[in-house]
Amino acid sequence: MNNLSKKFPRTVEGAVNKLLDEMSLRDKTRIANMNETKLVEFHINYGIYIKNELRLWSNDELMNACKELAGVKRLSPDQASYIILKEIQEKLLQSDVLRVVK
Repeated sequence: MNNLSKKFPRTVEGAVNKLLDEMSLRDKTRIANMNETKLVEFHINYGIYIKNELRLWSNDELMNACKELAGVKRLSPDQASYIILKEIQEKLLQSDVLRVVK
């Protein structure tokens, strides 16, 4: 096992959990309540953070996990970061705790 795999998540679930652990309740609530358009807009900036935080350009195991989840053979780090963001949103929505009450 190389040094990278010890420090950075190797699975999508691990990446999602790592990012959620670092996220504020406010941000979790915002992401849980975003529609697809807002999520894509949010990804423009947060996607950069995901790529850097998880070292997607050199984290082959996580990139392969993203490819497998997406059912594709090729995937850019930018696309992988969106897949991870969508999984974050799905996990938050499944918790059913972070809904905005109007």
